[in-house]
Amino acid sequence: MTPRIPVVFTRARAAGCCCLALFALSAQAQTTPTTPTAAPAPVGETVVLPTFSVSTNKDSGYRAANSVSATRVDTAIKDLPFAISAFTEQFITDVGARDLFDVVQYAPSVTSAGKEFNSGNSVYAIRGFDQAPQHNGFVGEGYVDTATIERVEVVKGPSSLLYGQVAPGGTVNYITKRAHAKARTSINAQFGTHNFWRTGLDVNQPLVGDKLLFRFNGVYENGLEFLNPGAQKTRVLAPTLTWNISDRVALTVDYQWFRRRENPPQAQLKPNVEIVGLPPASGILSASGLLINPLNNIDPGFLTYYPLPRDFNYVSRSDYRDSDYESVNAELTARLNDHWTARANFNWNTRRVAHKLTGLGAVSITVPTSYYPTGATLPISAANYRLAAIAYAEDLLTNIDLALLAPQAQLGRRKRLQEDWGFGRTSQLEFAGSYVTHGVKLKPLVGFFYNESVSRGLLRSSPTASFFPVWDMKNPATWNYDTDFDPGAQPITTNSRSPGRNSAAYAIMNASFLEDRLNVVAGARYNKSSGATDNLLNPAASVAKVSAKKITPQAGMGWKITRDMMIYASYSQSYVNNAAALQRANVPIGPAKPTTAEGYELGLKTDFLGGRVSSTVAIFQIDQKDRILRFNSFNSSGVTVTNSLQDTIDRSKGIEAELTWSPVDNWQVYLSGAMNDIRVIQVPPGMEAFIGSHPEATVKALFNLWTRYSFTQDAVKGLWVGGGFNHTGRKAQRTNNPRLFLPADTLWNSAIGYDWKRGDRDMSVVVNWQNMEDIEYYPANQQRGLPGRATVSFTTRF
Repeated sequence: MTPRIPVVFTRARAAGCCCLALFALSAQAQTTPTTPTAAPAPVGETVVLPTFSVSTNKDSGYRAANSVSATRVDTAIKDLPFAISAFTEQFITDVGARDLFDVVQYAPSVTSAGKEFNSGNSVYAIRGFDQAPQHNGFVGEGYVDTATIERVEVVKGPSSLLYGQVAPGGTVNYITKRAHAKARTSINAQFGTHNFWRTGLDVNQPLVGDKLLFRFNGVYENGLEFLNPGAQKTRVLAPTLTWNISDRVALTVDYQWFRRRENPPQAQLKPNVEIVGLPPASGILSASGLLINPLNNIDPGFLTYYPLPRDFNYVSRSDYRDSDYESVNAELTARLNDHWTARANFNWNTRRVAHKLTGLGAVSITVPTSYYPTGATLPISAANYRLAAIAYAEDLLTNIDLALLAPQAQLGRRKRLQEDWGFGRTSQLEFAGSYVTHGVKLKPLVGFFYNESVSRGLLRSSPTASFFPVWDMKNPATWNYDTDFDPGAQPITTNSRSPGRNSAAYAIMNASFLEDRLNVVAGARYNKSSGATDNLLNPAASVAKVSAKKITPQAGMGWKITRDMMIYASYSQSYVNNAAALQRANVPIGPAKPTTAEGYELGLKTDFLGGRVSSTVAIFQIDQKDRILRFNSFNSSGVTVTNSLQDTIDRSKGIEAELTWSPVDNWQVYLSGAMNDIRVIQVPPGMEAFIGSHPEATVKALFNLWTRYSFTQDAVKGLWVGGGFNHTGRKAQRTNNPRLFLPADTLWNSAIGYDWKRGDRDMSVVVNWQNMEDIEYYPANQQRGLPGRATVSFTTRF
């Protein structure tokens, strides 16, 4: 039997952690009392060299004052001519966030686009385009735990200038916790419904005055057990060390390790419905749809989830999913003179995911005889059965419970092991300047970037003849969860290797004129990318090296009508290199072009009453060109052929608004909303049926609210309450059926907390109640929403 994936670089990690711990202990033991040369920075502030680090000392509750994600340098959000959402550590804690989506779902125009099978859940549709997050400006992980996060920033619109190859809707950048000069320890324990429990430790310890600073975050979690069977355990380790070499030079090294074990996995999707042909003599239904259009792959017989108990899971008890992510980042910052600061970064990351899975993701059903055409003779002809299937599919589109009328409903029990692993290395050098002359403020930034990565994929999958016996969905007695198989005995069906390289040079100018009334941001990036895909099973099907060069400009301008109100406009571009070969009906037609996009945005920002009323309203349009459409069709002989085509345009346009409001010091409100229209407006010949359709995971209406009120009366001082909702309109469910949508949902959430002091310790207890109505919902086609749940959290800080 194929062994379970090992811990990635276990010895290296253990040695590194031990050396770091020994270094910390020895440094602490050798430290003698000294008179500090500067006062320690408050919690949340960096000690020196703030140019590249976001300063949080001006934050107030849920209002984040500054951002580094839009221009790479610390800049007031109210002065940036782009839409930016920033979430503070207090907001992240109050809403009871455990992973990154719990936070970013509050941002306007952001929703889940997770395809969790082997890629994690941290993929978000931003203004209609899928994007994975950035981790301190570098590639993020497939799963992101909030234990390590200090702040989350969402930059809207095409942003290739700073982030290279990214989708045009925007990007999420999560900023992790760093060491500071004040000793502080936080211990947290959580207990909740569905056998959930979690414990966390956050230790910040200066080792040598304000010269050598150490911080450690760790988490162990037993995840929600709401499916049967299903179990999940997560571990997170994140030490970071800052060495302030001098008042001009600082080195920060941080390491992050994420491990999740699911034994068995809680299936990320309920099985969809697929209308198939009549059963053959064997009685085993086909898994292929009957109504697939052979010309464009549209399948009206592919429908939403088969009606099943809410806790249904189709995996076997012996299945598993093991996920490991690691990253190391070293950052050296140096103040060169009074005007220029330099920063050099090196980032290394690796991942490995292995998923052993039994079963298919769709229930094959046949058509009830009540749908047979009037007068049809039995046995029914193929033509009449197809007419009946079309009518049945039309009714199922509005009432999926009619699937229970199907004479046969079967779930195939395929044996599968999918392994994905890879690594990335990134080097970056940036120079940031600051000049003030004659009332003009100039902040130039020049940067250089190099990245190389390798991704591997290996799939073992049993042929249909070797499946376990099918499950009869009408007879739970056939649902055998105790089957097992040897993954190593399954034939390899996919074995690929995808190397890639990126290099870039970029420059951006952040300027303000007329006593900060006029703010301008402008720059451009020259990017050179290459990639290939090696098919190790069939070398003839490999994709040779594909290279591309692209200059992506970005510009924005804001004019302050008053000191507290700014109108702005911006333009930006993005691109993604496609290491792929195009083909029509199995015939190669050349290498793929890069997917490019350009976006326009107009907006209004306010910051009234000293920040008590801070808002952004934006209207935008983004056009993305040359997304690759991949689908199978049939040629004139009825043989299945593969197509990979471009010449597409996807257009996203909409309006979004965000408000942070503090009516009084002890009451905070965050409100956001978006109304978007994302459609396919151009397709290659033969695909006209997709014109006007909505790409998968896009949604028109998104509205969010969270508010917190802290009581100030002596009798109840320290008590606070919070609550809000997340509303998601109906969401495009699957590309191959443009008429299929996930239903709209509204999730109500609440919290109540109490903060007090016991001696020199800060104490708190918080109860979070999420999905209060306990509705069943689906964040994306391949994701299942979490049930109603309550969590009690105890925290002590000293």
